[in-house]
Amino acid sequence: MLTSKDLIAAARLSAPPGGGNIGRGHKINKEEILGMYVALEEYVNRDHDKDWKIWEDQIAVIEKATHNIDGVTTEVVVPPVANHNPSLNISWTNNKIKLKGKDLGEKLRLGHPSIETIDWEEENSIRVTVFMLARGQEKTVAKRIREELILAAV
Repeated sequence: MLTSKDLIAAARLSAPPGGGNIGRGHKINKEEILGMYVALEEYVNRDHDKDWKIWEDQIAVIEKATHNIDGVTTEVVVPPVANHNPSLNISWTNNKIKLKGKDLGEKLRLGHPSIETIDWEEENSIRVTVFMLARGQEKTVAKRIREELILAAV
């Protein structure tokens, strides 16, 4: 049976090195509580329908930039669980675009500006989400994706 002394010794394992107290590393200060309160209040009071419309409009800009590239298809998808927001799956055929999704992802990542995509789902596709973009950045994303796909076109 554990004694109080055993429990205190176990609790000290979570304490900062050389700390003479228990649980100090798990303390939440008033600034963190206030920050969480403000974030929650901001979320509850947002116009979520307006946000969704902005995301759809941003997706449409990227989709339009790729729609006339031979061999490229697009599909708007909404993941059922995590990141539940519209995203654009851009895929292509091997005989029209000589590029793997991971290679396109790397070219975008290493380009200027750096653009991060999801490139691990299918070999010849990437997925782009826009919920973290500021207004206008979707034009840059669209331009860069279009450039790289055209460069890889056969």
